[in-house]
This record gives sequence, C-alpha cells and structure tokens, in this order.
Amino acid sequence: MSTREPSLTPDSEEELLEQWAFLDSLVERQAAQLRAGIQDTEDVDDPVAQVDALRRDLDRLRAQLRRAEAARDAAEGEARRSRDALIAMSASSSRHAAEAHGARQRLTALEQELARWRGRAETAERTLAELELRARADHAELTGRLAEAQAARERLEQEAAGVAGALDRARVEVESLRTQLATAQHGFWRFGRR
Repeated sequence: MSTREPSLTPDSEEELLEQWAFLDSLVERQAAQLRAGIQDTEDVDDPVAQVDALRRDLDRLRAQLRRAEAARDAAEGEARRSRDALIAMSASSSRHAAEAHGARQRLTALEQELARWRGRAETAERTLAELELRARADHAELTGRLAEAQAARERLEQEAAGVAGALDRARVEVESLRTQLATAQHGFWRFGRR
C-alpha cells in the first residue's frame, strides 16, 4: 500500500490536522491488518518498518502541530497586545484630540478677546486724538483770549495813566485857581474897606 507523502511545511493548522487524521487512520488500518495477518504485497518485505515510518511521520506531524499551536498562541498573544496597544493609542489619541479641540477653542476665545481689546484700543486712540485736537484748539483759543486780555489791560493801564495824568493836571489847575481866587478875594475885601 502506498501512502501520501506528507508536506514538510504545511500551509495551515487545518492541513496539519487533516494529515494527522489520515496518518492515524492509516496506522490503525495497518495495525489491524497486521493483527489479522493481512499484508499488502507491496509492503510484505518489512511491514514493521512501514508502521515505524508512519509513526515517525505522525510524531513529526504532531510536533509540527504543537509548534503551529504554540505559534498560534504567540500570534494570539501578540494580537491581544497589539489590540490593547491600539485601544490605548486610540484612547490617547482621543484625549489628545479633545485637548487639541479645547486648545483650539481657548485660542479662538483669546483671539476674539484680543480683537475686542484691539477695537477698544483703536477707539481709545481715536478719542484721544479727538481730545488732543480739541485741547489744542482750546489752548489756541485761550492763548488768543489771554493775548487780547493782556492787550486790553495794557490799553486800560495806558488810559488809566493818561486819566491819572489829566487828573493830576486838573488838581494842579484847581489849586492854581483856588490860589488865584483866594488872592482875588483878599484884594477885593481890601479894596472895599477903603
């Protein structure tokens, strides 16, 4: 009886399981035939060697299956670790996204507040410029009025000086007239006594 040559590098765990089941059934058949005294003409020379070879193939396939199961367990563990890392990264990414969103909102609020303060500063600058213009105009007007008042005072002082001079001259003239009048009266009374 010819046996199917097992693959040394099976592609999957299912293929290993199929080969293992085939070899198990083949070994059981061979063992049953040996117990019954029935042998294939092809394997008459050394049936024990064939059974041993089949058992060795079976052991090899079992070892490959164990390695495949260990690799599968390792792959599952790595997949779990990768999944946990992905979940942690997703959570961290969500936190970072939320923080970035909050930072963008705070930045937008700060930019709006800055725009309001800029508007207030521009309004204050315009108001200050208007007040400065008004102050300059008021200063110029007050300076002109002060100059006019100073000139008027100087004119009044000059006029007062002229009035004072005229008053002094009038007093001198009055005194002179009084003196003349007194002299004239004295002469009149003296003339009457004669």
